[in-house]
Amino acid sequence: MSPEDLTGFIYKSHAAALQLTQISTRDRDNLLLELTERLKKHKNEILEANTLDLEASREMAVPDLVLEWLKLTPERLNFAIECLKQLASLPDPLTLHVGINGYQRVPLGVVALIYEGFPQLALIAAGMCIKVGNVIILKGGNEGCHTQEAIANIMRDVLIDQDFPESCIASVPRGVALKELIVQEKYLRLVIPYGRPSFVQQITKQATVSALPIAMGNCYLYLSATAKLDFAKSIILNSRKGDPDAINAIEKVVIHQSWLEQGLGDWLCDLRKQGLVLRGCPTTTSYFRQFIEERSDNPISHAIESEDSWGHSYLDETLGIKIVNDTDEAISWINQYSSGHADVLLTDSLSERDRFVSRINSSTIFVNAHSRFSRCAKSGDNGSIKIALGMSSLKTRGASRYPGIIDIYALTTTKQVLTTSSWTSQP
Repeated sequence: MSPEDLTGFIYKSHAAALQLTQISTRDRDNLLLELTERLKKHKNEILEANTLDLEASREMAVPDLVLEWLKLTPERLNFAIECLKQLASLPDPLTLHVGINGYQRVPLGVVALIYEGFPQLALIAAGMCIKVGNVIILKGGNEGCHTQEAIANIMRDVLIDQDFPESCIASVPRGVALKELIVQEKYLRLVIPYGRPSFVQQITKQATVSALPIAMGNCYLYLSATAKLDFAKSIILNSRKGDPDAINAIEKVVIHQSWLEQGLGDWLCDLRKQGLVLRGCPTTTSYFRQFIEERSDNPISHAIESEDSWGHSYLDETLGIKIVNDTDEAISWINQYSSGHADVLLTDSLSERDRFVSRINSSTIFVNAHSRFSRCAKSGDNGSIKIALGMSSLKTRGASRYPGIIDIYALTTTKQVLTTSSWTSQP
């Protein structure tokens, strides 16, 4: 596809976005419901296409992590279908008005999702965009081409049957280079990259279109002197149970030095029994080696290794341990190395909580709370459902506009409506 053809392709999506704004909320919700029924009917076809992708990807030497993301199990597909159903039941976010002289929430226009693996994520993202009146362009990796094509064909048929513009959900034709897509700022309003951190960073740096990167991994937990070890273990293990991507997985733990005298060695042993691979700073390594020498029944087969990659995501079972002297040192360390999308504080001190919350540069801070991320979860005391693609970071471009959880509201913008107080209607 030539640059001119690509611009024309995106222009069709732009034109579809203008038409979509004229379609009622009820019709958009009915489209989502019809899409859920059609996906249920054709689940076997999608899963068979995914099997072809998995077989081909093994021959292409696709990384194991991406293969795991690419794998579309019946449970994962059913979860995506359930998300679409829940989206149809949510209130219309575009109906938010603030007074006479206020703001009205409106669609962004054309949004592009660029992703590795995760075929179910394309379904959820498409549903979220349709819900708020956006058009979406999907660009997956070559490793998932058969699955993408199967899903795209189903979505296209539903759009046609429901009299929606066919370009409301479009897949980028094969052969289009990413660097050509992410500079189409004339009609493309937002790029959402998702995958390995290196992949996301590359797209974010090269894009001239506004980018909303989804962060993953490298979340920090600070275990203060007044926290509880058992609760910390529970939070660490729970944070890693996301399927297939543990967005808020705690990969680094910063520990107050007082715990060196309060059972830290047994706690680390217990984490190792849970399958975690422990790495740490020199203080941690020295302490743990001494701890091993004093215990003949120690279950750990090797000491914590020295590791300096505190600012990178592991995306595996590795857990980094850093010992600090006080809360101020913990805050400085986390601000320097955390991904900036989700960090955890465990403390019984109100003053420590206030200092940590005010100084940590993260879009979401969990205080004495589990950080596990779910794309479809109950929100608040009213039992309402919240659908989200992922989480953004305060440390990335566009963070001032899109902090925290990327839900349907994050896929809209606002326009201000000003009305003079002396205005009266005219016949």
